[in-house]
This record gives sequence, structure tokens and C-alpha cells, in this order.
Amino acid sequence: MGSKYPPSVRGCLPLWALTLEAAFILVFFFFTYYDTSLEDQKVLMAFYQVCQDLTVMAALGLGFLTSSLRRHSWSSVAFNLFMLALGVQWAILLDGFLSQFPPGKLVIKLSSIRLATMSAMSVLISAGAVLGKVNLVQLVVMVLVELTAFVTLRMVSRNVFSAEDHTNMMCIHVFAAYFGLTVAWCLPKPLPKGTEEKERTATCPSLSAMLGTLFLWMFWPSFNSALLRNPIERRDAVFNTYYALVVSAVTSISVSSLAHPQGKINMTYMHNAVLAGGVAVGASCHLISSPWLAMVLGLVAGLISIGGAKCLPFPHLAVGF
Repeated sequence: MGSKYPPSVRGCLPLWALTLEAAFILVFFFFTYYDTSLEDQKVLMAFYQVCQDLTVMAALGLGFLTSSLRRHSWSSVAFNLFMLALGVQWAILLDGFLSQFPPGKLVIKLSSIRLATMSAMSVLISAGAVLGKVNLVQLVVMVLVELTAFVTLRMVSRNVFSAEDHTNMMCIHVFAAYFGLTVAWCLPKPLPKGTEEKERTATCPSLSAMLGTLFLWMFWPSFNSALLRNPIERRDAVFNTYYALVVSAVTSISVSSLAHPQGKINMTYMHNAVLAGGVAVGASCHLISSPWLAMVLGLVAGLISIGGAKCLPFPHLAVGF
């Protein structure tokens, strides 16, 4: 479906994006350099593997998960990649400048890319509340504003409350959800003609959206353990996240079938419910000492997710979005 925005608005994107990218290149040229220290190859490859897992989650997982809109599926995937690429660059600069006093040249490491990718995922989550309602120019502004707020919040939490990076990052789900809802509430009304058509979901469950869910489900243990430094804590985080995910998947599929009059599985519910266990154990995944605790959390999270989707299928209508 063609864009309903006037040519003057659509024409702003190329110039705005290229100007912003040129500014990023200049900042990287004057204020950044690569880390030249000789790191252990095993440590380097471990960092790289985690970075790849996070990139798969962000580009493929969240990209395809938001592709269930009838007239906006492929645009959602393209918008997701655009926001990710832009957000990672901005997050690297923000993390460097806000964490380094006095300010100077920033050292670029694989850990910088890892942290920036995780921060950029906050925008990708928030975008789910406004896809089909906004254009790319507005999404660019959203990327810059939200990442600035999120990275600043993390820095304040770390420096003032001495919270660990892992704990701060696990707040990404709540922060992104409320930021996305706030942006949706602030959008001008009425929206441009034709926007309602783009917001409608597909008549049949989207296979590509379920593919995104599977990517997220497979790589969620990497997300929950990415910022943990202690090897034992990292191991426990992987185990507990996995146990919570498998139980939430079994629970959500079973309850979805039980709640359907004909015993069918509602794949629309599955898109988020099978991931509920990974979200539920995120902040405490390295502290859980026994598998059964993680499994109970996965069970409860799956039940709540399916129950919420069943009882409140369209919560945005209740708040006027």
C-alpha cells in the first residue's frame, strides 16, 4: 500500500537521514578510536558470539515479530532494520560520552557494540505501539529521543543507585512499553487518511511474525546473560532463562488451546506468550538457585500472558490510541 503522507513529508527522510549519518561519521572520526589492546582470542570470540545473538534477536526476531500488520508487513521489517542501524550508532556515542569524565576520545570495543545493540532494542520494542501510524521521519526522532532518555536513565541508576548494568538493562521491557504508549498517546489526531488500513492485522496468523518469535525464543538466554561478568552467574542465567522459556511455551500453547471453543491454538497469542518466561526471569535469572523456581515463573508468566491477551485483546482502544 502506498504512503498516504504528502510528498513533502516523504521527501524529508533521505535528506534528514543522510545529514544525520554524515554527522555521525564526523563524530566518530573526531572522537572515537578502536581498542588496540591484545585481548584473549577466546574472550574476543565469546563477545562476538553474544553480539551476533543479540543482532539476530533485534534484526530478525523483533523485525519479523512486528510484521503481522496487513498493509505494513514488509515496511515493518525495513523500519526495524533502519532504527536498529541508526540506534546502535547513537547508543555507542551516548554510552561513551555519558560514562566518560572528563570527555575525550571514546574507545570502541565489542562490548560497546553489545551494549549499544541492547539499548537500541528499546526503540524496536516501543515502535510496536506506533507502527502503521508514523513515518520514518518521526521514527528517526523517536530513536534519538528514546535512546537519549534510556541511556541517561541507565547512567543515573548506575552512578546514583549503584545498580549493575544487567539490572538496569532488564528494565528495558517496562521502559520501552510505556515510552511506546506515551508516543502513541501524543500522536496528533486524526491521523492521516489511510492510516487505519495500515494498522489492521492480517486476517490469517502471520507466519513471518511467528518466525520472529522463534528467533527471539532461541536467543533469549543470550540476552539475559549478556551483561553478566561472573561465569557462574552467566551459566545460571542461561539455564534459568531456558527453563522458564520452555515452560512458558508449553503453558501458553496448552492454555490457548484450552481457551478456544474448538480447541485450536491461537497463534496471535503465541507471538508474545511463549516469550513471557524469558521476560519474567530477566532481572533475577542469575540469582535463581534451582530449576523449579524458574519453571514456576515461566508457568505463571505464560498463564498471565494468555489471560491478558484473552481478556484484553485490544487494550489500546480503552485508552484512546
